[in-house]
Amino acid sequence: MQCSRTLKDVDRGRGSRSRGLLWGVCLLLAGLSLAPSGAAADKVSGRLSVKDVLTVPSRPVRIEARLVREGLLGPTGLGGEQLELIVGGKSAGHAMTGGDGRALFDYTPRMRGNHVITVRLAATKRVDSSEASAMLACWERRRPILLVDMAALTEEAGAPIASTPPLPAVPSLPINVHRRDRPAPVPDAADELKRLSDYYFNVIYLSRSGQGGTPSGEDERAWLRQHRLPPGLLVVVPSGQAALAGLIDRMRAEGWANLKSGVGRTAEFASVLVEHRMDVVLISVSKDEPLPKKAYVAKDWKEVRKKLQA
Repeated sequence: MQCSRTLKDVDRGRGSRSRGLLWGVCLLLAGLSLAPSGAAADKVSGRLSVKDVLTVPSRPVRIEARLVREGLLGPTGLGGEQLELIVGGKSAGHAMTGGDGRALFDYTPRMRGNHVITVRLAATKRVDSSEASAMLACWERRRPILLVDMAALTEEAGAPIASTPPLPAVPSLPINVHRRDRPAPVPDAADELKRLSDYYFNVIYLSRSGQGGTPSGEDERAWLRQHRLPPGLLVVVPSGQAALAGLIDRMRAEGWANLKSGVGRTAEFASVLVEHRMDVVLISVSKDEPLPKKAYVAKDWKEVRKKLQA
């Protein structure tokens, strides 16, 4: 009504040019009044990740999650957001993210086994993110542990479980836009490894940085679930003998003395395990490649199982 009265006044005075200008102002104000609120428009798209953890029954463990925003210069931590830890379908605690996007939960598992843990955003008006899951391995120390280099699960030595490191993500595109199809496991790998884990071993999957893995292992973990590999702890280890040797030394110092065997594809992997007095089986390696004397060679995963159970 006010705009109509003002237009009549303009008609009497300044003419049609002023009337058109005023109509434009009225339409602009009407459009602004119908626009969505700033809360919905300004919501940040985040990405949650959580790392696998290892402990023993009734011993506290610290679980680390991280909330980041993807950008042209890489991920940036989102601080000041409350996260919730879910174990066994029940809430197990809350924690606030710091400036780097990290949040820490303390949890004490009572039952042994491999337990799926989930971290999700608590109520927030600022960030939108899907939840993230990982493995809480609660093992007894006396059961033998098998190290499996994830390269030994694919057709070719060194074939990447995840895509090569992606280009910086474009904010308006999905996070996985640069990923490509991953190789399927070699025949019988899932079945034979399940037999080994059902009756004898706890399994640690090793994702080497040089294989194109992600720092928190979410891509590799999804690949293991997709192809129904048996549950186990996923550890991301930098490439090279020193990093693998350091992992074994740290685990033994923490009381995991029963690191017994490993399955891999390379002489480098075999050398580290032999030096640490562990049994090692290599699958589909070149006959011309010099190998440690105590390393076994298998043509497929059925033979791998037989050698490890011998």
